[in-house]
Amino acid sequence: MSITKATSWILRFPSNRAAAERSDEEFELIGVTVEDSSGHTGTGWTFTSDYGGGASVKALLDTILLERIVGRESYEVEIINAELFHYTHRLGHGIASMAIAAIDIAIWDLRARQQGLSLAKALGQARDRVPCYGSGKASPSLPMNDLVELSAGYIAEGFKAVKIRVGREPDKDIQRITEVRAAIGDEPLIMCDANERLSLPAALWLGKRLADLNVFWFEEPILSQDIEGYRRLRSALPMAISMGEHVHSRRDFMPFIREGVADVLNPDICFVGGISETMKIGHVADSFGLGLAPHFMSVLSIHVAAALPRSTYLEFYPFMDDLLVHPLLMEDGEIVVPDRPGHGVEFTQEAWKTYKVA
Repeated sequence: MSITKATSWILRFPSNRAAAERSDEEFELIGVTVEDSSGHTGTGWTFTSDYGGGASVKALLDTILLERIVGRESYEVEIINAELFHYTHRLGHGIASMAIAAIDIAIWDLRARQQGLSLAKALGQARDRVPCYGSGKASPSLPMNDLVELSAGYIAEGFKAVKIRVGREPDKDIQRITEVRAAIGDEPLIMCDANERLSLPAALWLGKRLADLNVFWFEEPILSQDIEGYRRLRSALPMAISMGEHVHSRRDFMPFIREGVADVLNPDICFVGGISETMKIGHVADSFGLGLAPHFMSVLSIHVAAALPRSTYLEFYPFMDDLLVHPLLMEDGEIVVPDRPGHGVEFTQEAWKTYKVA
C-alpha cells in the first residue's frame, strides 16, 4: 500500500481573541494529505502565526519534498523523516523542519489508519488520559478582569493548572499573577510563559517574584539560544525552568540537556520535524530524568504524550476547536486519549469552505 498521491493546502483563520496580541492576528495551518493505493488517507500539518509565512513552507513542500514521498510505504516513515532532514539541512532549521513535520504527521496518520489503530496505539500507548493545563486564554493584551475571569473559568471547568503569559510588562505581571492566584486559590498550579521576551536581568527579577507566588514553572524566559543565560536562571530560581518550543530537533535540545539548564522540555511536533522526532526527544528526556510537556498542538500532542510515560503535562490550547468535527475531551484535569483511527482529527466542511486559501 504505497503512497500514490501527496498534496498540500493552507487553512488561514483568525486567532482566538483571548490568545491574540493583535486584533488582526491569524493562524495558518500548512497541511499535507497523502493517499495510498488502497484509498487510505493521512493528514498532517504545521502552522504559522501572525507573519503569513505559510506560503514559503508550502513552496518547499510543492517544489521539492512531496515528490520524494510518492511511491514510498508508510512503514518507512522514520527513514523518510531522516532522509528529508539530510536533504534539507543546508537550508537551516525552521521552514524545513516545519515542512518535514507536516509530511511526517501525515504518514504516521496514514500508517495508523492502515492498521486500524489510533495514533497513540500505533506509537505504543501507555495510558488513557494525560494531565493537562489550560492555555490560550491569557494574552498579555487582555485586561486584568478578563484574564482573571478566564483563568478562573478553566478551574471551574475542572482544570487543575493554568498558564499565564508574562514578560511584556514585568512590573505589571506581578499584579496579574497575584490577582489570578487570589481568584483560583492556592491548590491549582500556575505556569508562566514569557515567550522569550525578557533579558536575563529582567528574567531574574521577575522569576524571583513569581516564585513568591508559587509559580510551578517559568517557561521560555529568555531566547532559546542563550544556554549561558539559562544556566544562570537555573542556578538562581527555585521553580522549574521549561523551554523548547523554538528548538527544532533533538540535536538542538542536547546542549540544554547536557548542561542541566532545563527541567521540562517543550518540543512542538509541528516545529521539530513531526512525530518521529518528538518521540525521540521524549525518550532522551526520559533518559535524563527530565519532564516533557509537548507544546501547543494538543490534538496531536495527546497521542505522543500518551505513549511517553514521563510526559509531565499536556498543553490544552483549543485554538482550532471551531474547525474540528471531534474536539478533545477534558475530564477532571486530564485529556482523554482519542481512540478514532489515526490522530482522529477531521476538519469540518465549513472550515474547508471558509478558511482554505491555497
